[in-house]
Order: sequence, then C-alpha cells, then structure tokens
Amino acid sequence: MINTYFIASSHEAAAAAVGDGPAGLPAVDAVDATVQAGTLLALLTGRDYDEIVSDGSWARLVSNPDDESAWVVSMPDSFTSALAAASDEKLAEVVGPWSQTEEFWGSGDPEQLLPMLREWRDLARRAADEGAALYCWMAL
Repeated sequence: MINTYFIASSHEAAAAAVGDGPAGLPAVDAVDATVQAGTLLALLTGRDYDEIVSDGSWARLVSNPDDESAWVVSMPDSFTSALAAASDEKLAEVVGPWSQTEEFWGSGDPEQLLPMLREWRDLARRAADEGAALYCWMAL
C-alpha cells in the first residue's frame, strides 16, 4: 500500500488526484492514514486513540468509493494542526513509542521514522500556512 500525503485547496481538488496520485503537488510518502496516523495523533495530543478514529472526520473518503485501486481521504484539521505544531523535540519524544506500536509490528526504526515525521510535519505546516487541507492518496 502506498500512502502519500499532499495538500489541496478542497475535497474536489484532492479527489482529482485519485487516478495518477498527487503528481506535481507538495507531497510526502508516509504511513497508513487510519491506524498509524491515529496512533501518532494520540501520542502528540494525549487524546484517546478510539476517540480519534471514531470521529466521523477521521480519514474520510473524498474520492469515488467505486475506485478499486486508489483512494483519497481527508485528514481532519485536528490532525494537521497537531502535526504542524509539533516541535522537533516533540517528534523525537513520540517517535520511539510510536515505532513500537502493533502497526509497526513493534519493530519500527525511530531513526528512519523521525526524518519522515519532520517532512510530514513540514507539509502540515505548509497546508496550515496556505489555508489548505491535508489529504492522503492511498494506492495498492
């Protein structure tokens, strides 16, 4: 599964990326938009994971549900805000526990994940600065 996060000005603009992915748009390859991103938000904010993912705005499908090999989901503003606000120190604090979660099979490498987290955070900051939103293109 490919998970590429990108910014777009609207759900419609984001959904247009479903076919070819977010080519030409600011983007970062990262992790699963549902469980792994939800776990990250829980660690960044101290919120309960189940509360996060049960929110109707969490990883909400914005592309056509009939597409079979690629989808675009929107990330809620709470995720973008928390990620954008994360300092280098906060990311370094959470990357260890995050790398040990079940979704990384308890063996994620914090040294590999931290640079990706910083790029992802910088993309979230750019989205916030531009008044845009963060989306994830997921493809098989």
